[in-house]
Amino acid sequence: MLPELWTMPGTGWPLKSYGFMMMVGFLSAVYLAMRRANKVKCDPDVVLNCSFIALIAGVVGSRAFYVWHYWDDYFAHVPNKLFAIVNITQGGLEFLGGLLAASLCILIYLGTTKRSIRVYTDILAVSTMWALGIARIGCFLNGCCFGGVCTDDHRQPAMATAVQFPFASPALVRQWEQRQITLPAELISDGFSNSPTSYIWEAMPVGREVLAMTPERRDKPRLKYEETERLYEEAKQRDPKSDETKRLAKELELRKQTYEAHRVALTTLVRAQQFPSRVDPTRDFTSVSELRDLAHRYPAHWVHPTQLYATVAAILLSVLLGRVFHRRTRHGIVFAWLIILYPVQRFVLEEIRADNPIDTFGLTVSQAVSVVMFLLGWAYLIALYRFAPLRSPRAIPFVPPDDEEAVPEPA
Repeated sequence: MLPELWTMPGTGWPLKSYGFMMMVGFLSAVYLAMRRANKVKCDPDVVLNCSFIALIAGVVGSRAFYVWHYWDDYFAHVPNKLFAIVNITQGGLEFLGGLLAASLCILIYLGTTKRSIRVYTDILAVSTMWALGIARIGCFLNGCCFGGVCTDDHRQPAMATAVQFPFASPALVRQWEQRQITLPAELISDGFSNSPTSYIWEAMPVGREVLAMTPERRDKPRLKYEETERLYEEAKQRDPKSDETKRLAKELELRKQTYEAHRVALTTLVRAQQFPSRVDPTRDFTSVSELRDLAHRYPAHWVHPTQLYATVAAILLSVLLGRVFHRRTRHGIVFAWLIILYPVQRFVLEEIRADNPIDTFGLTVSQAVSVVMFLLGWAYLIALYRFAPLRSPRAIPFVPPDDEEAVPEPA
């Protein structure tokens, strides 16, 4: 598990594994799709346009689906709902929602520009599964989309493929919520304090982000706030109405908001430190290093690496669809097989995953959507064979501007 790949020196900005693997998957999928378009004499610029439409619509659709699905659990009670909705740095995307939104927007684009929907969706279908396979590696590094417990009677891994995520990972939090694992009191934040004005939240394990913070990162917002406050007081003494004083006043307000938000985030760590030290009983507090050492002794139970299962399954499906693409006798069947076969794959994986609740007609919401997609896929495939011609009427070979005299083969 590696949520952050790299931190930019001098800024503290982290490079998230999840977002990085999404970028790698997207760029490689676009490259492969454009190559495929060139081979069948289609316009690669149209493929590029569809790819960027899919990127935007896919992220918006997958996030909207996630927010709708988990509104009561993660969004209904937070103070700043808008920020929580748009914050995808820790994941929180449902692929099926993105696939539906991206497909709809691409169909609209191809229809309004009078391009062949059947030809271009076939081209994009192969790369869609490739992008998903790469993105699922980001899920594994981030720790989300985890599988169910995979242990024997002695709490040892029951399969060679089982993996163990560290303390405060999503897998451990879910296992703790379901009483599958116990934790020491120091590593649990109960959310209560003596202050009648403090915000009260449900008891949760101490967050992995605050435990991993360096002293510099913990103190940086406070030090910046104090430094800006000092500069503001000096400027106000020189000239209370100067532009410099006004600028520093605005900066001080922003620094204060950042510091307050950071202080709230560190609340769980501060409360955890209020327990007496196990290492030195004479101390009435626990150091951060002691908490880290204690957390290392409480990883999650071994689970199925469903993220990697999904990676392998998606890439194999991409290869299969690629073979179908180059041997197809009818336009549109590659996309049809995508929306038939992927739901089967997803339905099976949902049986192994442990992060999605069973809340839709006795199924997870992804399984319910998969059933609908599977039926629509068969309906589309039957319609292609019964009512559509072999070749799309709009499948006109693309001729590059500098090669207009060439006679290309049909798509």
